[in-house]
Amino acid sequence: MLLASSYSRAKREVLLGHVLVNGVVVTDPGALVGQRDVVEHNPNLPKRARAPKTPPIEILHADADVLVVNKPAGLLVHPTAEGDQDTVLSRAAAELERRSGRHRRVLVVHRLDRDTSGVLVLALSHAAAHHLQSQFRAHTVERRYLALVRGDVTGEVVVARGIGRPRPGARRAALAPGTGGRPAHTVVRPLERLAGVTLVEAELGTGRTHQVRVHLSYLGHPVLGDAVYGEPAGDPIAPGRLALHAAVLGFVHPTTGTRLEFRTEPPRDFSHALESLRRRHPRQRPDAGERPSRSGRRESAAASAPPRPHRPRRRGGGAAPTPPGRKPRPRPARSHHRT
Repeated sequence: MLLASSYSRAKREVLLGHVLVNGVVVTDPGALVGQRDVVEHNPNLPKRARAPKTPPIEILHADADVLVVNKPAGLLVHPTAEGDQDTVLSRAAAELERRSGRHRRVLVVHRLDRDTSGVLVLALSHAAAHHLQSQFRAHTVERRYLALVRGDVTGEVVVARGIGRPRPGARRAALAPGTGGRPAHTVVRPLERLAGVTLVEAELGTGRTHQVRVHLSYLGHPVLGDAVYGEPAGDPIAPGRLALHAAVLGFVHPTTGTRLEFRTEPPRDFSHALESLRRRHPRQRPDAGERPSRSGRRESAAASAPPRPHRPRRRGGGAAPTPPGRKPRPRPARSHHRT
């Protein structure tokens, strides 16, 4: 029996697949068991390779109905036909199981592109999923993205152009010519201009496929790293992935009716690209004859120079009077020779 063995040996036996709980082999040493569970040890069972541990995912909010996570870039939201098993759904389910000790089914409400990072809401019940999806369809969900785009965006731009796919199942979503496609509305606001690249905020009025990327490309400012709607080879800097981050998500809780809002900072790779651009961006230098004051304002060097001490003016051009009790000093003869 394992009761008399050390913790390390017991853990090793579990990892090898020699421990059963209610007749089922368990390979997770942290699996929870109850008083009525039957635990058996059989060293004659074949050794099993332990399945790789599911990577964690940051949970921003969790209750009985709603789960909000911070999706990393490079991760799919759900499995595909290609057999991707490491997804947002699998990580979220594993994280909930680690916290509560029981398996919970996680349902998709909306999606983010694989290379997009940021806030994502999931549902833990069909009723919550239906309620949240109805908010997305009604366009009452607040969604704001941060993006590094090519070129200088000089002012706020409102894009109201329909979006539709050129053919069913196509990877690329195309701007519909004229009246075709589904209506799409995006407000683009420049936040920081950095020598050929602009950090912008894109607020969605609708939620079409690739909407932010399509509308920014339509404006002539594709997202850096976008190989579908841009040309990454011509980008001023290579961010290593699509420079798009879902920064703000706001919705009404399906059960309590409370308005919730979640914000996330861009991940390290996005921030690193932004800092690299800031280092490259030439700072505006003060003009000649001016220097910045401590308050940040510019003022001329003459105006900011300290005042000279006041000296009383002598009348008549003569020598200053000698104080009483002091002998006058002889004045040296002036030389009229100029060098």
